[in-house]
Amino acid sequence: MKGYIEELRPLFEKMNINEFIEFDPSLLFPEERIRRYCYENICGNYGKNYMCPPLIGTVEEIKSRLKLYDKAILIRYAEEVDVKLDSRAKRSKIDFHKKILELENFLNKKSIDSWGLVGGSCSFCIECKAISNRPCKHPHKARPSLESLGIDVQKLLESFGLDNRFYLDKIVWTGCILIHEQIKDKFK
Repeated sequence: MKGYIEELRPLFEKMNINEFIEFDPSLLFPEERIRRYCYENICGNYGKNYMCPPLIGTVEEIKSRLKLYDKAILIRYAEEVDVKLDSRAKRSKIDFHKKILELENFLNKKSIDSWGLVGGSCSFCIECKAISNRPCKHPHKARPSLESLGIDVQKLLESFGLDNRFYLDKIVWTGCILIHEQIKDKFK
């Protein structure tokens, strides 16, 4: 998988993404325990966002979908911002989402099937069309988060020895690009 990282490295640098780790996607294990946070609806998106539960699918459906991918790249993006008071915090979420889409697009142009997972909930629309039971306005851009799939992101970060603390003076987004190698040796 070294070829993916080497090919993506200039793009990571351009995007100010300093943390990226290749790993086996079997480490992404959806859990009902994590999904329970969604059921509690603390963020207010349960049933109101196409990329959140229950609309994103069951844990079993997510497990089946994840099995389609044989490689993964964990991606972290940080931006210094007053997390509680600065409006740039929300903007950084959208910026991270766009970075994930750009990485996906890069791989797809090389005939490599990829699926990006963003940080937090999908936020391309001010209000998701799921609320009014209308079709997604941006189905080609909408992406779920690791959390919405039931992934314990804190545990995943610990497994890589990465800092998993929350800060008041910077926001750190964690996402992932899943890769299904349709065409082998694309980077050789």
